[in-house]
Amino acid sequence: MSHVTMTDMPHMPAQGAHFDRARLAQWLIFVVTAALMLAPALPILLQVFVDRPLYAQDWQFTLGNITDIFRSERVGQVAATTGLFAVFSVIIAQVLGISAALLIGRTDMPGRKLMGDVLMWPLYLSHLIFALGWVVMYGPSGFVTQAIAQQSSAPWNLYSIGGMSLVAGISQAPLAYLYCLYGAVRSVDSSLESAARTVGAGPLQVLRWVTLPLMVPSIITSTALNLVIAVETLSIPLFLGRPARIETLSAFLYGEGIASSSPNHGLVAASSLLLMMLVGSTLVLQRILLRQGHRYETVKGKGSRPMPLGLGRLRWPLAALTALILLVTVVVPISGIFLRAFTTFLSPLIPLSKVLTLNNFSKLFADEANIRAIVNTVEISLISAALGTALAVAVALVVQRSTFRFTGTLEALAYSPRVVPGLITGLGVFYAAIILPPMGWLRGNIGIIVVAYVMATLPLALGVIQPAIVQVSRDLDKAARTVGADWTGAMRIVMIPLLRPALLGSFILLFVFHLKSYVIAIFLMAPGLEVMGVSMLSLWTNGEVGLLAAFASLQIVMIAVLLVLARILFKVKIYD
Repeated sequence: MSHVTMTDMPHMPAQGAHFDRARLAQWLIFVVTAALMLAPALPILLQVFVDRPLYAQDWQFTLGNITDIFRSERVGQVAATTGLFAVFSVIIAQVLGISAALLIGRTDMPGRKLMGDVLMWPLYLSHLIFALGWVVMYGPSGFVTQAIAQQSSAPWNLYSIGGMSLVAGISQAPLAYLYCLYGAVRSVDSSLESAARTVGAGPLQVLRWVTLPLMVPSIITSTALNLVIAVETLSIPLFLGRPARIETLSAFLYGEGIASSSPNHGLVAASSLLLMMLVGSTLVLQRILLRQGHRYETVKGKGSRPMPLGLGRLRWPLAALTALILLVTVVVPISGIFLRAFTTFLSPLIPLSKVLTLNNFSKLFADEANIRAIVNTVEISLISAALGTALAVAVALVVQRSTFRFTGTLEALAYSPRVVPGLITGLGVFYAAIILPPMGWLRGNIGIIVVAYVMATLPLALGVIQPAIVQVSRDLDKAARTVGADWTGAMRIVMIPLLRPALLGSFILLFVFHLKSYVIAIFLMAPGLEVMGVSMLSLWTNGEVGLLAAFASLQIVMIAVLLVLARILFKVKIYD
């Protein structure tokens, strides 16, 4: 961490001379944030209460769209299916993530560091890519399914609620693992566990009766986050649910708003509102459950490093079981993507040496639209990550280090995208570009997607930057104020240099997220504005599995190279 001293500061004029400049900067940050956060929500709300698309003329207000939602049997069935899918997905994610956090973070299980790294792989990939890997290996015509079918029928059906939930749960398990590992497991007071051992409790009993109950706040937080992700996920229901005619709300919105030749914008907007209400109620429930979070405090004034619990004879059996689960659920599907990318056909009945090819990659790079999608994705990711980090640090500094009277409102606005799924953010920006001239000016260029990405991921960047600001003593910026710096000068000279590691971490996190993102951009696509994720979704729709696997392999390599460079050059881990 760099150090700032008073001798490093230039001579500053009196604070009063720049009081208006500081207030102007704070109001500007507030107005920009409010405009960005409200821009996608208000047009959707308006579309719910008008009788025709917003781009049509002479529309009138109506409650018909709301009544259609409650009268529609299809929407009711879709909502029920979404609820089942979300609940089952979260149960699987939480069981896997919590178990991994306990075994990897609190025991002496062999190979736990490597297993923790492998568990994180799905976090770096989009649901689209992960679902593709499962289809290639475990689908009805998948490599593993066919291999087993030579001896007996496969004991699973991937195209089902259970199959969808399993894939979604495994892809979301890393979030539960991270929240529980860093939020609770590594900060548990080891004296409590030692006390349990002294009265005869075994290692698994200690984890079950002492460590696990103390993880309740982290479990609640990760459960709410995974519920939100499950409700809004799109590719898994499309890949695994559509063949079995299973539909969730996100797939319904995609079908009615994008895939339909005559979209019912009123129904789409009303369904979007229903989706936001589901997400919002989940976050409200989380806040209610966490009101008594202080009851789980175990770290007091004196810090302690918890010692790993010895598993004894269970060390190797548990290590083997964990490794087997990771091999089957993570390594095999991702390996399947690369295998399919380099083959004309993937089957256990045909030797790989006879189907190896580079034709998929030749076709990928021969199409100008694919090249454009790659260039657009990298450009959009870079710009969005930079602007998102800049906005996040500005908001966080106002909230944490100013006397601005509306800091509470600003923070609520900044975190409001957590209630708006990415698909709905893209839809809202699409509507806003129709009725709001400033947004309309961005239509037809990548700026419209950049704005949508910055809107949707502001809470993600704040989650990295705000904790870093809290760790910086207020005495430093107060010292700058005493020698004549106003708020703007103190933040620029003192705080920004001290926050460079957090800013770098935020930028890399956002860049990776935007690189793999596609749901936000679906409603904003136009000729020349292709991005990799949406292009891959189109390839799946057209049945181009080999080409899709090649595209997915390329994106995996891009993300892997970025993460390795971030770790080597900047000592940054995406989940630190």
